[in-house]
Amino acid sequence: MTEILVHGATDGAIATAPRVVEHPAWPALRDAVEEIRPWQSKDGSIDFEAEGAPSPATVERVVERVIGAVEELSPLLPHDAAYHRALVTDLRRWAADGFRVPDFLDSLLAFQPARNRVDGLQHLVVFAMYTQNGNPDRNLEAVVLKMVWPEWLADLEADRYDNPLFCGITFEDFTAGYDTNSAVLFPETIAVREAPSASPGAASSATARPPASAVSPRPPSSCSAWSCPRTSAR
Repeated sequence: MTEILVHGATDGAIATAPRVVEHPAWPALRDAVEEIRPWQSKDGSIDFEAEGAPSPATVERVVERVIGAVEELSPLLPHDAAYHRALVTDLRRWAADGFRVPDFLDSLLAFQPARNRVDGLQHLVVFAMYTQNGNPDRNLEAVVLKMVWPEWLADLEADRYDNPLFCGITFEDFTAGYDTNSAVLFPETIAVREAPSASPGAASSATARPPASAVSPRPPSSCSAWSCPRTSAR
């Protein structure tokens, strides 16, 4: 398995990390997400009355495959452990609610790449979202991305353009919604029950399950600044 070099987040040392996209759980995750996407309506829900719709039990089994793959990959990414735990909870809540409009607010608030801006650091991201300049529907998507944070950029950001939420990223692999020449990853594209009232980094205190119609199309701009990615194509 290919390894990538990553600067240590605390001491500047070089460490090696296996590439997520070369782990067998990644294609399993990607395939499970691709199986779910055609079943979803524009708002991300699944209409079991629609012609050709799967049974709830079928969708639950595929979602469990997504969860199993995330849990298998998560040890490769200890910096994303809290996010992945919240993601599993959000996915299981979606299933328990009958696959109504999905709500990924808790996992969105747990995903904090700007806290660890290390060149080459990988992240595994799964959300129900639309993709700008790509798919307009809030389908489930899975993305493996890598932080782009060379020393010259870190120096520039620290000395002249201080923005603690700015992240440069590049995509390693992704599901069909990101198969576009202009792919970006912005938090405001993600299906959530309400616009976050706290800035990124604050813990989410919301625990109530959302009603079927509750989806906020755009969280506030304070939540949209953590990702300013580089364009990438497969």
